[in-house]
Amino acid sequence: MITPLEKKRASYLTFYFDGIFDVICNEKENPIKNSSAYYKRGFEDGVKIKQHIEKYGISNIGADNGKKIRS
Repeated sequence: MITPLEKKRASYLTFYFDGIFDVICNEKENPIKNSSAYYKRGFEDGVKIKQHIEKYGISNIGADNGKKIRS
């Protein structure tokens, strides 16, 4: 059973994700959702992600750049 707090948290995360998705996929802000602080934060973070993709290319995002990762 989902608690009220978990339900509220899920809606916040959905708005955040929608903000990121709108930048990367739709390339515009959704006027219906842009009153949410979580949507705005996701949109801002989406802009940063998109800038990294344009600068480095999608295949180089998260690359280890030759550094060994500890197991």
